[in-house]
Amino acid sequence: MLYGPNTNLGHNSIILMIEAQSRYITTLIAPVLSARSANQTLSLSPKPAVVAAYNARIQAILQNSSFNDPDCNSWYKNEAGLITNNWSGTVVEYQKQLEEVDFGEYEVEGSGVGVVLKKEGGAREVRRVGRVREETVVGDGWVAVLGVVSLGAVVAAGWVLRGSRGLRIR
Repeated sequence: MLYGPNTNLGHNSIILMIEAQSRYITTLIAPVLSARSANQTLSLSPKPAVVAAYNARIQAILQNSSFNDPDCNSWYKNEAGLITNNWSGTVVEYQKQLEEVDFGEYEVEGSGVGVVLKKEGGAREVRRVGRVREETVVGDGWVAVLGVVSLGAVVAAGWVLRGSRGLRIR
């Protein structure tokens, strides 16, 4: 499921969230397809304790948000008072949470379990997904400088055009 519980945004593009989800899911699907191509079976299910801990962490953060204010009556909150729609942080925080797949967080079953490599001590493999970096590499200082320079250029152009009387709007 893409765009599922606690992934809605009110401050950025949902496409960035779905992109992170699709990269993560693709990393989960790859070993299943590898097992299938070797005539093996493989299933991955998130461990219930991992899911419960994740949901508890999200709800703890959201309980301190404006969405939980007693005067806030919105469709974000269900009848039990849980905010099941909105993400509690930034897109970058979400992307960072999904930039690695830890197979130790999943119940791994089937004849193709070896496809999900095990490390020493029985720990499951962690695969790096990475993330697409959408944020700018230009700092706030440079953005301010460029803004001032642009404004100066517009003012100068207006002064030149007004002085030449070459541009008349009627």
